[in-house]
Amino acid sequence: MREILPNRRPTITRTREHDGNSYHISIGYDLNAVPKEVFIRGSKAGSQMDDLLDDAGVIISLALQNGITATQLRRSTGNSIIDEVLNLLEHG
Repeated sequence: MREILPNRRPTITRTREHDGNSYHISIGYDLNAVPKEVFIRGSKAGSQMDDLLDDAGVIISLALQNGITATQLRRSTGNSIIDEVLNLLEHG
């Protein structure tokens, strides 16, 4: 069952370079310091890539909130910005 997060929660934002582009990744944590949500920015606002990054963040967040770990997700990803996001979730 999906975990409902408190309105105020700890968040970190990191910048990662991938394939010549800079991405800003924000990770929201529950009160036990477990990552539960992801937001990814780095593309031109309103672009198709911006939409895909938003969707990827939602999918990763839902997976985390339903008990799937970043390690489990990472087993199914390739060398993309999503792999960078999951690496950040695993290692901070």
